[in-house]
Amino acid sequence: MRVCELSSSRAVGLVAAAMLVAGCEFERVGIPRTEAFVAMHAVLSPSAATQVVLLERTRNGSVFLLAPPFDLADPVVSDEGIAETGALVRLVTPAGDTLLAREDNTVRGDGKGQGIYRFSVPGSTLQRGATYRLVVQTTKGETLTAGTTVPGGEADTLRDAAGFDRSRDTIELSWADAAGARAYLVRIETPFGPRTFFTGGTSLRLPGDLRNTDVDELPHVFFPGFPQAVTVSAVDSNFYDWYRSSNNSLTGAGLINRVEGGLGLFGSIVRLHLQELRVVTPQTEPVAGTFHVSGTPLEVSTTPYLRLDLFVESKATRAGQPDALSGSYDVRPRFGYAGCLECGLLGTVNGDRIQLALLRDWTAQDTVEVFTGELRGDTIVGSYRGFGGPVRFVRHQ
Repeated sequence: MRVCELSSSRAVGLVAAAMLVAGCEFERVGIPRTEAFVAMHAVLSPSAATQVVLLERTRNGSVFLLAPPFDLADPVVSDEGIAETGALVRLVTPAGDTLLAREDNTVRGDGKGQGIYRFSVPGSTLQRGATYRLVVQTTKGETLTAGTTVPGGEADTLRDAAGFDRSRDTIELSWADAAGARAYLVRIETPFGPRTFFTGGTSLRLPGDLRNTDVDELPHVFFPGFPQAVTVSAVDSNFYDWYRSSNNSLTGAGLINRVEGGLGLFGSIVRLHLQELRVVTPQTEPVAGTFHVSGTPLEVSTTPYLRLDLFVESKATRAGQPDALSGSYDVRPRFGYAGCLECGLLGTVNGDRIQLALLRDWTAQDTVEVFTGELRGDTIVGSYRGFGGPVRFVRHQ
């Protein structure tokens, strides 16, 4: 008897053909939408001029979201959130008094601020070690309640900026134990978002070569040419548990939620230490230094950017790859401009070829302009992607 054998590829083909002939279809299963809950985020702070509550709906696929660029004055709507507007938001003080919040969009002329509710309560008036209650009633009849006890500790004010040489300096901090604090939140501002972590102690050391484990590429925490704030804050149990827990992307489970009737956080934070660093590192490379715009009087008077301050942030690990650059640039003041006059930049240099991303303020998430140029002795010659060129920057002696 002869036994016939089929190759694996031929067998797969025959099975596929049989399925087509039989009109086989994969079963389609409809997944019902989940319920949209009210999400609240509110943190009492003795350092804040007013106390703010953010309200929005959780997403469940029932609303198509198309948001404008992120706007700090309209953080819920501009971040593709579903603002919960028109709610009644009350704060009950330790003495039993009830304060009403006003939604920002009701007092602004531009209509921004949906879902942002503000209490005219200066942080300096918050009672330490006392409990505050928050009560929210939505236009749909839902009620959310939560409470927080404000930790002790003296709120720190901004200190004068201190120079910080990343190659050799270490920040050593210590603070007094704050009564009622569940933990202490350490936060360092970086171009790629804040590096944050909790500690249970009252002292810490931050070396200059610290890496940012909150970012996949593990960049440095401290960037030459950038001003970077370092804060240490006492937080209550609500704040600590909410931010130390995590949200499962499939089930939504895992967050420690103490808001009755909804989701979110009502906590307290007391800033115990606030310090701004001006980060530097020794430079010997030709591209490093301060460069001022140069040219004819007309070119100098019309250029939008006046100065480049460049550092080699990291050397390439392999031959042929570019070195990473960081630093700052100066914006020409002009009528109607409300942004930063000194802003951050990130870029690369490969041989004599330079590419710079001019950032909006000091965040890598928003690029205003891109400059591409070439280093020729003490001069950088290039052009902007948007503004054009040519433009020349000459090293300042």
